[in-house]
Amino acid sequence: MIGLLGISLLSCDNDDDAPEVKDEFGDILLSSMLPNPDGVSGSAYMQVINNIDAAEYDNHKALPSSYSVPPIVIGNDIFIVPGWSNQSSTLEKYTWNNGQIENKGEYELPSNSGAVDVVTKGDKAYVSLNFLGKILIINHQTMEKIGELDISEYGVGDNNPDPAIMLVRDKLLYVGLNQMVGGYAPDPARAKVDILIVDTETDQTVKMITDSTSGMSMPTKPEADSKSIFMDENKDIYINCISGFGFLGQKSGFLRIKAGETDFDKSYSFDVTQTNVEGDEFSPAYLLKVQYAGNDKVYATGNINERYSVPEPNYVEDRTVICLEVDLKTKSLKKLNLPGSTNYGMSVGSYKDKMIFGLVTEQDAGFYVYDTKTGEASTTAVLKIAGYPGDFTHFGEKY
Repeated sequence: MIGLLGISLLSCDNDDDAPEVKDEFGDILLSSMLPNPDGVSGSAYMQVINNIDAAEYDNHKALPSSYSVPPIVIGNDIFIVPGWSNQSSTLEKYTWNNGQIENKGEYELPSNSGAVDVVTKGDKAYVSLNFLGKILIINHQTMEKIGELDISEYGVGDNNPDPAIMLVRDKLLYVGLNQMVGGYAPDPARAKVDILIVDTETDQTVKMITDSTSGMSMPTKPEADSKSIFMDENKDIYINCISGFGFLGQKSGFLRIKAGETDFDKSYSFDVTQTNVEGDEFSPAYLLKVQYAGNDKVYATGNINERYSVPEPNYVEDRTVICLEVDLKTKSLKKLNLPGSTNYGMSVGSYKDKMIFGLVTEQDAGFYVYDTKTGEASTTAVLKIAGYPGDFTHFGEKY
């Protein structure tokens, strides 16, 4: 159930005979997914395109990607990790150069490591190994191992704190610890949020900080959203807490670590589960994916648990996902004039003044466009793809 809400726990092996991108140029990275009949496995692809004009795209010139985790883009670098999959153990690096994707190498990860995120600091790349309770450190220029951090001592309920999505601010690495026990959710009785802080100059742990007052848990979305911890223009860090994918009865929403500080901001907590949504009768159980846009505005997809079928939810067909404008300052939510989607369409990316939502609606599947200046939204998918929409990244965006 939780795996379907996170799109997938599995990914397919890469095809050694996959085509190379040679004659397509652009500054947009588009990814797509093709599920198998079981719904939790399948294949994924990524390709570059050059604009957001209405068009249809197939995968005949695309490169294989991970079905479990969308491409992780850092500057012009693209990292592919296996995620919660035991079918692949390879970390791959590509670089966007002159409008094309170039393969820069790979690193063989430990088997069944559950690698879900990559962040970089200079030539160092930190890889969170979710299943192993470790953070791998490699030189991402040579794709050689530098070291690793065993953080098992910070586990609560077991010996694995489940490192998830990370962020580097100045010289410090902030790591969301999901503290999952007995599956893919934390202890329902422990509504606490843990963040591990590491010094990137020494690669030594500084401390673990814990919020125990917000009623939230599970900081960052481990298998599908590398932006679920982000930094605004003031260098304040915001963390999207998903609290067991909304099924634990806990609060979900945002916590903050202010610029220049290394503890949670006790004056800030934004509970989205108890916030009325302008334009909708229900509040989201949690936010699936988030995209910061500056000036305290976040664009997100939220899951409405009340819209699941009863008595048995249909995680493939139920359109429980809505598109939202989130104001971090006023702590408000507004539903955008975009159709509801299944959990196979939940992505959000930015393109100049526009937000691009990957949705699976009643009429089509693809990427819808919302203009943040005019408030206008496309009525159908502008970018249609083969399969389901994965992620959308415009190289050079600030956030």
